[in-house]
Parts: sequence; C-alpha cells; structure tokens
Amino acid sequence: MIETIQGKIISSSLGEFSKKKIVYGYIGIELSDKKHVKIKIDAYTWYESLSLGNEVVIEVEVLANTDILVARKIQLRTSTDASPEEATATT
Repeated sequence: MIETIQGKIISSSLGEFSKKKIVYGYIGIELSDKKHVKIKIDAYTWYESLSLGNEVVIEVEVLANTDILVARKIQLRTSTDASPEEATATT
C-alpha cells in the first residue's frame, strides 16, 4: 500500500550503479513533528531532487515483509502541499 509523507531531506547515503548511473541508497527525512524516517531509494524510484535541505512529498511503500520504506515518487514540495496548520502559520 502506498502512503504519502512530507518532510525535509536531512541526510543521504547514495551511490550510482552501472553505466546507466542508477541511484541506490537511503535518505533521511525529518517530518513536521521532528521525527526522522529512513527511506530507501532504488532503480524504481522517480525523483525530482535528492538534495539535502529540500522539502519533499514522497510516495512510499513497505518493502515485501520487512519494515523498510521504499520511495516510489519524490517531488519537491510546493506551498499547495502544506497542511492547513502549516498554511495558517505562514499567512
């Protein structure tokens, strides 16, 4: 089941594989409640950016019978992605 999470990229451990330069590894995300989540990046992850400090919206799913979260889609967060509480805080 795919879930959506939002947060800021605070760490990364990524490498490239093969001549196609496929990116594999993990990124760390800080959620709005200050919790940290480790997310796997693999050949099936589509992303706009993996840069530290970027605010992102990530579609994740659990890898098979494990507790590993795998990113399927990573998009840069826009102001329309903000929760109602965050939108109120910025106006």
